Amino acid sequence: MEQILDVKNLHVSFDTYAGEVHAVRGVTLHVNAGEILAIVGESGCGKSVTAQTIMKLNPMPPARIKEGSISLCGKDIVAASEKEMQNIRGALVSMIFQDPMTCMNPTMRVGKQLTETLRKHKHLSKAECKEEAIKLLKMVQIPNAEERAMQYPHEFSGGMRQRAMIAMALSCNPKLLIADEPTTALDVTIQAQIMQLMGKIREELGTAIILITHDLGVVANLADRVSVMYAGKIVENGSSKDIFYNHKHPYTSALLRSLPTVDTDRSKALVSIPGTPPDLFAPPKGCAFASRCKYCMHICREQQPPEFTVGENHTASCWRLHPDFPGDKAEPSAAPAADTAAKKGADK
Repeated sequence: MEQILDVKNLHVSFDTYAGEVHAVRGVTLHVNAGEILAIVGESGCGKSVTAQTIMKLNPMPPARIKEGSISLCGKDIVAASEKEMQNIRGALVSMIFQDPMTCMNPTMRVGKQLTETLRKHKHLSKAECKEEAIKLLKMVQIPNAEERAMQYPHEFSGGMRQRAMIAMALSCNPKLLIADEPTTALDVTIQAQIMQLMGKIREELGTAIILITHDLGVVANLADRVSVMYAGKIVENGSSKDIFYNHKHPYTSALLRSLPTVDTDRSKALVSIPGTPPDLFAPPKGCAFASRCKYCMHICREQQPPEFTVGENHTASCWRLHPDFPGDKAEPSAAPAADTAAKKGADK
């Protein structure tokens, strides 16, 4: 399978008046053609910075790529100039941003905004651009596409604006689509529609997708692989099945336990992860999750755990996975509550 993106040992910092923020600390990931990779984690863990660095959208300075490599369709992104990146963005990689209302120009008609990328990369005529814009709006299931193309963003609902952003990102059929929290401001019904649309895009166009979210529930039925990120590092990597039903890192387990399910006891408070993420002005020398982890040992505070292979294409960074660890490695809740309930029903 063709590899679209290969990121190795990426370190990204921001130089601020208060000091250096170590936003991304050694991220390694890859995406193959037609694959959906989900990157999940709490706000501030470095998900968006990683995605924006792939497209070199972070202003440099204050951002700085300290170390690592990014290869996109064989092109060296780290060494690429801004002029080269202008040819790469839109043609090879596109991004769907978190808030479409702030990312679309309120003074321009939606159809005109859709055609900007087409004019840049495909050099189409005005009539051809208009025709293509209508075709793109129809592809993302916006009704009355001819009329809608002549409207302004404020005349679209939140779900329609997000669909228009997806159409804009797909206008030049990029190899890689990065969706940064594409459903954050939408209700659950529209969330499901956007997720179904992205799955359809992958199937019909063969587009590789990186889906960035803080909600594991959003990616349950969509992602092929999941990377769990915490404090600028990826702490667990695996297939969706591995992450949901055979997770090995305490942080992954804590994220899953914090998800409400249909059989959650409403008389009890929702489970939350105690404590706060570490200060990335001065990252801890050991495991970043140590101060919030009930399994924390002395070595967790002193040394960063290496990446342990726990299954086929399944890795996790936790000292409890070391071959010499003497205790019980089993997690207290190896599967979400909904899955446990389903198994009980099957047993009956």
